Amino acid sequence: GTNPGQKSSGINAEYGRMAESETIQQSDDQKIDLHDPKKENARPAICSPEELDLMYKQVQQDFEVYIKEYKFPDDITKSGRKKLIKKLQFNFFKPIKRKIEREKIKRKRVENPERCQKRRRVNKLSDSKSKLRVAIDCSFDDLMSEKDIIKLSKQVQRCYTINRHMDDPLQLHLTNIQGKTLERMEGFVDGYKNWDIHLKHESLIALFPPSEIVYLCAESENILAEFDESKVYVIGGFVDHNAHKGLAYERAIAAGFGHARLPIDKYFKIATRKVLTVCHVFEIISNFCISGSWESAIENTVPGRKGLEALDSAKQDSDVEDNDLTRDTPI
Repeated sequence: GTNPGQKSSGINAEYGRMAESETIQQSDDQKIDLHDPKKENARPAICSPEELDLMYKQVQQDFEVYIKEYKFPDDITKSGRKKLIKKLQFNFFKPIKRKIEREKIKRKRVENPERCQKRRRVNKLSDSKSKLRVAIDCSFDDLMSEKDIIKLSKQVQRCYTINRHMDDPLQLHLTNIQGKTLERMEGFVDGYKNWDIHLKHESLIALFPPSEIVYLCAESENILAEFDESKVYVIGGFVDHNAHKGLAYERAIAAGFGHARLPIDKYFKIATRKVLTVCHVFEIISNFCISGSWESAIENTVPGRKGLEALDSAKQDSDVEDNDLTRDTPI
């Protein structure tokens, strides 16, 4: 049988032969050595769609053989077997999918060089002028279903992308990475260990003094006006669909953390369910850090389907009643 995580040799032979080919056909009787810099006519090695299709079919065939030889646990359930096959398939097909994406980029650069701008320079956290700390607390995974864990991992990926595209990225922390969230990240989030992020397995209380923590909770009576770089602002990594209303606020109070809510209801009212994702919360924070305007940051982030409606100036100047902003992540 085949050990877990081990792939058949067929993919390596075929993939290596085609993906790392030393030559590419130029005409019926002429080949160009792609790795010889002395060749004036040498051009980038770009696989044809037919070659990529052949590679992919070969991987499919190898995966079928791999699964037939794979030793599944004797006590595995039918649903568990399906989940395991899906995970194995993801890892097995990862190299060829990455190869196909790289080839698409190469082809676009050759066909439309004027439209392919140089890769944008990305600032590292260590070089960023911003020292504002924002943490995503992943200590709720025992309360979420597998589908919600998947949603959370995608939202975390989106937060990372948003931060990477900032001229001065925030000091983004991912805390309490354990259990199902860690399993999901390791199995399906390619290269997350190489992210430019403060990735921690420890809990908030082990990483920061309670006096520095400000938990963003919808139930908080404190409206956030501006950020203090001596504090760390925490977003609950929670997709609960209102199943655990007020949990983040209760935990923050019990732990002695500071707490606050984003000033959404100071500027807007929302017509539909008042639920935003982890990445929407982070995007509002990042947009505010760029523009300095809560109104602009919220308006440019909250999806149109939410029916966001601006309050009139008189309403904004008065004391705003605390709307219930229970969210996928408590803010």
